[in-house]
Amino acid sequence: MANCHELFQHYNSTIKLSETNRNLLMNVRSELRKRMDNGFLELQKVDLGNHTLEFQTQGSFVMDTIITPKDDDFDLDDGVYFIGDLNIDKRPSVDDFHKWVVYVIGQNEDYATIDDRDACVRVAFKKEKFHIDLPIYYKDQAEDPDLAHKKDDWSISNPVKFIVWFEEKIKSDFKVSYLLEEVKMFSEYEKWLNDIRNEDHQLRRIVRYLKGWGDDLRGEMPTGIILTILAAENYKPNDRDDIALRDTLKAIKSFLDNNGCKCPRPTTPENDDLFASYSQSKKDYFLSVLNSFITSATQAIDNPNQKDSCLKWQKHLGSRFSCAIAKDEITDSNTYKAPAILGGNSAKSA
Repeated sequence: MANCHELFQHYNSTIKLSETNRNLLMNVRSELRKRMDNGFLELQKVDLGNHTLEFQTQGSFVMDTIITPKDDDFDLDDGVYFIGDLNIDKRPSVDDFHKWVVYVIGQNEDYATIDDRDACVRVAFKKEKFHIDLPIYYKDQAEDPDLAHKKDDWSISNPVKFIVWFEEKIKSDFKVSYLLEEVKMFSEYEKWLNDIRNEDHQLRRIVRYLKGWGDDLRGEMPTGIILTILAAENYKPNDRDDIALRDTLKAIKSFLDNNGCKCPRPTTPENDDLFASYSQSKKDYFLSVLNSFITSATQAIDNPNQKDSCLKWQKHLGSRFSCAIAKDEITDSNTYKAPAILGGNSAKSA
């Protein structure tokens, strides 16, 4: 049995968002927030009345499961929250909020383009080839905010709860106050974020591997949030990343087979099936490539030649899963010890 743990560690370092790009996203996020803060003062006087404006970065950037896609179009989701006491009947329309965000950011075709999408406003930056998505929310007295969706109107959504759910899976000691009281908790939040990124829990890596797989295939593959949920609900830890990934893939297949290929959302709106909008042919495609991946993964783990095993993994993860350092010889996996690099041994961080 060839041990490809080290090859996965190198793959992880390849697809994981670099520090340079992470800082770039944070700097641009700050600039966009300043523009919206300044424009909000004008909006209050004219249209909106007594409200406050808040921002919450969400999704894979906070959970550190973000990857750099093969075309380098990486992204960050930064929620724009209007805090007030207007119910749905009294507040401005969804379109009004979208138009306002587009207006205050401003068009600058040399620097960026603005795409007003159904679920967010996307700001795409040309030179660096990345984008920032700005989903818009309204928060009144209810526990969960409403997402301003141009097709679905106002719909309940709480991305912060999803982060809490994922971090509880890892037992990372995440506190919701890190996001809800961002200024007050900044130092503690930064320390937590640095700690979890240095530890790089195996589940975070497994999510990245699944996203890397989806990114290489593109097309009909499920979204990042679906792959994240499937990984977290079916995670099978192991000292080796190759075995952990194979076993998690097998558990995902069993999970989908047993519940009719559904992916229930674990947080608000709870139990909403994220596969509901997928056609049967799209579901069949995913199950087909999942079965193929499991077959190759099992063959890779059973093969005593690391080079041959690497090629099996590369078939599904793409050329960024490099076989350059793979040994073209029979190896004894029982004598192999993974080096303490790129997040350390998975046994320690699992």
